[in-house]
Amino acid sequence: MRKWIERNRQLGRADEELTGMRFVYGDTIYTLRKTDNGEFTVDADPGKVVIFRDERELDDELTCRICGASYSNKIDTIRCCMNGDE
Repeated sequence: MRKWIERNRQLGRADEELTGMRFVYGDTIYTLRKTDNGEFTVDADPGKVVIFRDERELDDELTCRICGASYSNKIDTIRCCMNGDE
């Protein structure tokens, strides 16, 4: 998540806009929230999750599915967030 947060900050998104953002990984929904000291933390809400995706989204093999960064080749795309939250 940290990599995704930093990338979106660089793109000009305000922390207020990121606060409350939700993510799905496996069967868990994660919600970003800001702590009293101004850092982001992630709350997990495990359960059963079903995601319906547009087929056009599945064709984009050169965009990291974790942070959204775009690459010119598939290997760099896979390496980008291979370890999850870096």
